[in-house]
Amino acid sequence: LHDGMTWFRCPLCRDRDAFLTEMLSMGIRVPFRLPSWESLAYARHSRCDAERCLCPGGREQAEEEGPWELLLCSSCAAEGTHRGCSSLSSTRASWECDCCAGLGTGKSKSIHLSWAGARQTWRCV
Repeated sequence: LHDGMTWFRCPLCRDRDAFLTEMLSMGIRVPFRLPSWESLAYARHSRCDAERCLCPGGREQAEEEGPWELLLCSSCAAEGTHRGCSSLSSTRASWECDCCAGLGTGKSKSIHLSWAGARQTWRCV
């Protein structure tokens, strides 16, 4: 349902029209919208994920160059950091996040998250 009518199909036979008609007759509301992944396909990660962001403008600020230039992980592009937050020189062209830096080296990292008294550990693989 998250992706709207465009990709709403029977999970067994993959038929769209008959399945959609039947679901609508049963009262199941299906939103008419483009799939969420289509609108996000070209979205670029745009925030600093450093443990402690030092940028005066906050995690969302990014400049074209200088200490507040946002570098994305050269392996996954799913995390980013300001040059100044990770002490990266202006000549350094790439950066890797903690999860990707361990890939291929036999190392893996654990990220500990805690909220409302609960504690969860995620392993970067």
